[in-house]
Amino acid sequence: VDVHLVSNNDLIRFQTWDFGGDLNANGEVMYHDQRIPAEQVLQNCSTLIYVIDAQEEDYEDALPKLVETISAAHLINPSIHFEVFLHKVDGDFMSEETKAERQQGIQHFVSTELAETNGDVLVSYYLTSIYDHSALEALSKVVQKLVPQLPTLNNLLDIMISSCNIDKSYLVDVVTKLYIATDSNPVDVHTYELCSDLVDVVIDVSCIYGVNVKEAKDGSEKQIETIPYD
Repeated sequence: VDVHLVSNNDLIRFQTWDFGGDLNANGEVMYHDQRIPAEQVLQNCSTLIYVIDAQEEDYEDALPKLVETISAAHLINPSIHFEVFLHKVDGDFMSEETKAERQQGIQHFVSTELAETNGDVLVSYYLTSIYDHSALEALSKVVQKLVPQLPTLNNLLDIMISSCNIDKSYLVDVVTKLYIATDSNPVDVHTYELCSDLVDVVIDVSCIYGVNVKEAKDGSEKQIETIPYD
């Protein structure tokens, strides 16, 4: 298992546990040479993201494992959010019709299987690719479910766009480019892509023209000087 901590601000704080495809919810996982029961990990889990490689011809073979994982995890922790990413749906590889057919097929299989055992489980589905902002948008929606202040933030953004007469607003985490909240107007993917790209521009410019704060020898004064890119 590969563990990463994301803690960029007071709103974006979570830890990711990246498992291989052989995760057994009733088994154990190895972490730092220690065996940890998977049940213990799932008990402290808020969201489970299951990634399916859409470019694999036998991608449907992963669906029974998906249903098995959701059923076992739900029994251990009924409050988990379940998210399915149909990944690598790249434009050159797959038509829009094929994308829709595969997503509908996965949803039908999972909902039919879960209806027999766990009818109250809700599963969200996303089409993602690294060649556009679909993965960032999907992860943004996943993270938003973990932000308890989301309704308040959305309301504040509604007030802002109304007061400032602007079309759309996003509250974006600069480091990850995930948007934590947005106003109630429909999300436009192209607008989000533009906002994300503009954040990158701001970061690039700040790296070129930074601010260096130097403390005086006696510690009483500070000298601020602009450092141009050489």
